[in-house]
Amino acid sequence: MADKPVVFVSTDWISDVLANAIEDNFDCEIIRGPAAQPPQAKVYDPADYQELFGRTDYIVASPMSVISREIMESAPRLKGILSPVIGVESIDVDAATELGIAVGHGATPENFIGMAEATVLFMVALSLDMHAKEQNLRDNAPRPRQLRARLMRGKTIGLVGIGRIGRAVVERLQGWEVNIQAYDPYINQDQAPPGVKMVDLDTVMRTSDIVSVHVTVTEETTHLLNEEQLRKMKPSAFLVNTARGAAIDEAALERVLRDKAIAGAGLDTFEAEPLPAESGLRELDDVILTPHMIGHTRDVMDSLPVAAVANLKELMAGNLPKYPKNPQVESAWRERLKQIAG
Repeated sequence: MADKPVVFVSTDWISDVLANAIEDNFDCEIIRGPAAQPPQAKVYDPADYQELFGRTDYIVASPMSVISREIMESAPRLKGILSPVIGVESIDVDAATELGIAVGHGATPENFIGMAEATVLFMVALSLDMHAKEQNLRDNAPRPRQLRARLMRGKTIGLVGIGRIGRAVVERLQGWEVNIQAYDPYINQDQAPPGVKMVDLDTVMRTSDIVSVHVTVTEETTHLLNEEQLRKMKPSAFLVNTARGAAIDEAALERVLRDKAIAGAGLDTFEAEPLPAESGLRELDDVILTPHMIGHTRDVMDSLPVAAVANLKELMAGNLPKYPKNPQVESAWRERLKQIAG
């Protein structure tokens, strides 16, 4: 048993499936962590570090487990950390990169395509006023004399962030006869998808008919869309967020919506999840709310164990994960592997 790889697998609803997949595909020892208690992510007791991570070669943990620098430093044999889903907010990726530890995630096509389809769904539902039309039927109300619904055709779509999901949104908007512009400080015009005009954030906020958020949450992007930015939007514009709640100042957004400073919003993610029962967003009739699962499908759930196994196979073979989150770590990672082997 001592010669077998040791894999720590967190304990929650999705990681239970992963543990079975890992057992079916690898001759390894699996260590299970204490169960998470949603909605709070599991923060491990330092007193348990040695038992849980002291012999661990690989960590497989969902966002329901916090994988901190301290955990990494307590694991002298640690070679890689894997998230089964696309999000890695619960992993200190910067610390992993600094320590020479590879991080992989579940950035499968099913994952980002599902989110892109869901984003376009929000755009269309908001533009065509689907929420109000559905309520009209439920209330058995007469048809309104004036319609709020508008065509997507001819509108300007502004993307905040142009990574995998943002690019997949662009692909899915082909044929809609829309103008697409994007803000991303890390993407130049010659790196942008065909037909996308790269502009600054101020231009996106002031001139877009729909603003759609596609950023990961870092210190730089937390509350990127604050009240000042939100109030730059057209009164007729919609806001869509299928990325992460903390990218938007939620309290400011509620004020902007109550003031009718924008036309509405489609929100799948929130600063606190699940969305608190007392949240004022629940009271607004110009907002579509979903519980951080708008893009989740059977397809993506089926793909996650496959991706986790593929990531782990690559790591065990001495390669970076199939879906790397910090590919720039490779040089330091290979040096770490030599030190562990020595």
